Amino acid sequence: MNFLRNNIAIKDLVFSIQNYYSWMFMAYFDLKLKYRKTYLGPWWVVLGMAISAGILCLLWSTIFNLDWKNFLLYLFSGFIIWTWIMTIIVDGPEVFYGNSSLLKTYAIPPIFHVLRKSCLNLLLFFHHLPLIFILLLILQPNIDSRVIFTLPLGMLLIFINSVLYTSIIGIFSARYRDVEPTVKALMAPMLLLTPVLWKPEMLGEYINYIYLNPFTYMIGIIRNDLVGQEFDAYIWYGAFAITIAQLIFFIIIYSLKKNRIVFWV
Repeated sequence: MNFLRNNIAIKDLVFSIQNYYSWMFMAYFDLKLKYRKTYLGPWWVVLGMAISAGILCLLWSTIFNLDWKNFLLYLFSGFIIWTWIMTIIVDGPEVFYGNSSLLKTYAIPPIFHVLRKSCLNLLLFFHHLPLIFILLLILQPNIDSRVIFTLPLGMLLIFINSVLYTSIIGIFSARYRDVEPTVKALMAPMLLLTPVLWKPEMLGEYINYIYLNPFTYMIGIIRNDLVGQEFDAYIWYGAFAITIAQLIFFIIIYSLKKNRIVFWV
């Protein structure tokens, strides 16, 4: 208990969570600022997502001879969740040096800026959720009752992981600027290696290899029950294991390097 009370990472995290109204308001302001002088605001992203997913569904269902109605919901939900995760991964490296002036001017914990960025990405994801629910009502009206529990829990796990990942990668990126281009370069092949545009059963005897990809767990905890797939306990075990591993690493690296961030940015 003394460790939890005295650890700098835990103290900063608790302090920032207690002042949630500040970073939530700033995230909302960032969203308004991002789409200022536009009529549809973030709904432009939603419209673009709908068009992209529709074209991809038509193309891939034709190539693989799939039922487009079933594949549309699978691809659409996976593509939306992937976009949220990809935004977290790509934006994470610049969280600290992108806020260098604030870090040098105000005595607020660096984790505050991480929560602000993670909240902004969550708000953008919320704009896409209605599209998933509309497709569910049209294509799959009999939704599994597990969704009531797994959907909010899955979103919470991804949000927690986004905070932990952004803190960790932000520290490394503040010290080594090669991290950001490296992360961006890796995201394109990761999309092809993650079951977003294709179904795991297409791999045949190699289906178990999907569990080597950490993104499989993050997408599966939200999508699987939405599209009516059979419950996969390994997906949830993997998601919780990744969360615990990141939490431990976050506590270690943040505690050691927090005071150096301001000099690196």
